[in-house]
Amino acid sequence: MLRLLTGLLAGVAMMPLCEAETADSVALKYRSYRNWSLKLPTEKWFPVKDGIRLPHSGGKLFAFEFSGTNLKVDTDGDGELDRDIKALVDPKTMVSTTRVILSGADASGKPFRYAVRLRNDADGWEWAPGGAMVGTLQTEAGPLSVKLIDQDGNGKFNDVGSDAMIIGNTDHAMMLSTTLFVDGKLQQVLVAEDASALTLSQYTGATSEIDMSTSFNSKAVLLSSVILSADRKHSFDIGAIEGPVRVPAGKYSVVSGFVGLGQQRVQIKAGKMKPLNLLADRSRKFDWGGPVSSEFQFARVGDQIQFSPNAIWFFGKAGEQYTGWNPVGKSPEFKVVDAETQVVLEVAILPGSC
Repeated sequence: MLRLLTGLLAGVAMMPLCEAETADSVALKYRSYRNWSLKLPTEKWFPVKDGIRLPHSGGKLFAFEFSGTNLKVDTDGDGELDRDIKALVDPKTMVSTTRVILSGADASGKPFRYAVRLRNDADGWEWAPGGAMVGTLQTEAGPLSVKLIDQDGNGKFNDVGSDAMIIGNTDHAMMLSTTLFVDGKLQQVLVAEDASALTLSQYTGATSEIDMSTSFNSKAVLLSSVILSADRKHSFDIGAIEGPVRVPAGKYSVVSGFVGLGQQRVQIKAGKMKPLNLLADRSRKFDWGGPVSSEFQFARVGDQIQFSPNAIWFFGKAGEQYTGWNPVGKSPEFKVVDAETQVVLEVAILPGSC
């Protein structure tokens, strides 16, 4: 049975904010990451084509020019290709990767920096954000980090329900939310337009309780479980909080999650799950996890039957989907059975599994 849910807000729930901090803004500054380890709930990679489109005082485009694994980049957005970059090729995946920092001034003339991760795979050159707006909440138990990530890649860090947010000492992000669970109660969150600060205040709306830990059945540890309200205003990573957690009332869906056992990681997606309807002043226990069922496709080629790891889907008790097995893990057995005699004619196991 799985010890449940280690999430972003577990630390927040146990660390009360100082009274001065609940009314005052927390300053945020941009930080780039040379080694990216942040795990975003709905991470996207965007096509580069002729460049990266981020609004700045010089226009909307930071131009790129490609030649194999070499890149020429307009790093300051003035239209001139001012830097040559050579990407590194991973010998295992043969994917080229690199990073670059773009800089300039926004529409108001304020300087900005924006780190970009780059990769060249089967879909061509793509980019994703490589930095975050970072600040610190001062709590009675000590400082608590805050990170805002431009998950939708539009150059802004305050898009509620589209961008991502990390609270505490974890790499797992939730969607940017208008509420946080702090000091055992809900707080309203307001992020400045330029994401230079965020402010917390008391949440006064209707609330409900959800318990996603007690009835989760697994031999692995649930590292993250991000839920998002239907109006996209409220998001929580329930984390290692045992028992019920109070959230704003409404309908929610699981948008992402991770379970882990040793070095193995498996991602959770909504799959076939139905929305969770959390009624005001009510409590709901969510039953999910194992046993896991699978669906698969196969093809007949002459007297052979072929299976592909890319055409196997795994679903939990509540319809949640488990994907991205890393390492591949133990392969399921595929038994070919005589329809009349029920005699097993052949047993197939996918190669490359551990």
